[in-house]
Amino acid sequence: MKPIQAVLVLFLLAIAGLYFTRLRKKTFDRLIILFFILIGIILVLAPDLTTAIANMLGVGRGADLIMYLGLLTLSFFCLLLYARIRELESSITELVRLIALDQAREPGQAAETPSDKSDTQVRENNPLD
Repeated sequence: MKPIQAVLVLFLLAIAGLYFTRLRKKTFDRLIILFFILIGIILVLAPDLTTAIANMLGVGRGADLIMYLGLLTLSFFCLLLYARIRELESSITELVRLIALDQAREPGQAAETPSDKSDTQVRENNPLD
């Protein structure tokens, strides 16, 4: 085993450990990550296999195939993150609208400042709790 292979295998195992201990908890997600980690370890330990697969797909080198797949994967994850950000923005907008409607006053009614309310009233009416 070459030193770079050991480094890459340890890196993949560290990623798997971090993922399983800190991030996702769904079984399906764990199986997908486990699958990709195992594929990564196999391809690191058998680099000729990557070249053989690349040649079958019409790509010159295994490194090129890995780069193409990596770019596609990064693009996919960027799209997922963008969709998640849009979803969070919509949720925040909805919450702000609900808070604004909840705190709306009748025309001509004097504005109450937080110092006018007791501390318990402020806490009870806080929709973020």
